[in-house]
Amino acid sequence: MINLENVNVEFGEFKALHNINCSINAKDFILILGHNGAGKSTLLDVISGRLTPSSGKILRNNEDISLLSEAKRARFISRVFQNTNMGSVATMTVAENLAMATLKCKTAGFNFAIKNFPQQIVEETLKPLGLRLEELLNTPIGKLSGGQRQIITIIMATLCEPDILLLDEPTAALDPVSTENLLQFVHNFTKNRNMATMMITHAEQQAKFLANRTWVLQKGLLNTGLS
Repeated sequence: MINLENVNVEFGEFKALHNINCSINAKDFILILGHNGAGKSTLLDVISGRLTPSSGKILRNNEDISLLSEAKRARFISRVFQNTNMGSVATMTVAENLAMATLKCKTAGFNFAIKNFPQQIVEETLKPLGLRLEELLNTPIGKLSGGQRQIITIIMATLCEPDILLLDEPTAALDPVSTENLLQFVHNFTKNRNMATMMITHAEQQAKFLANRTWVLQKGLLNTGLS
């Protein structure tokens, strides 16, 4: 589905990624491990289109997307960051944020999205979680806990059914209980949708049950031998 061929990222004389060759297949859940500065977020930057590689190719279903912008890749690649304040608008309600997220795959305006709020999100996604998030639809999302907000952000990121979900340390700002709830949610959510997922994490032991592949980055070099 997504292939990286001989991808390098250089900042002057510093090589952030060195000759990366890897593939992400449908239904994969890939854990990405490595010390700070190893190149983990840079790898997701390249895949999402936030950063253009210095050399090499990124292919989607054998089509070269190396120069495709992040905005255009957003149709099939979604990303969630570790900062729970990113990916949503704090002053807008949960319902308004979810409605706004549906616009990524439509040309309609915000008023249309609010008026045609997809109730199946409530019935098929929020209620089955058992976290009573459906009771918070009219609450400004900035008033939710970090774990609740991150769950809503992940749902928002996947409403347009992307090929791949990129999770950049989504539990970094969460307490242990919220971390456990979020990881269980991610496991069930992505598995039920057969969605390819890549997740950077330092909570290796907590997250191992999620993955079918584990990659390690060290000084810009990728080891997929743990797959």
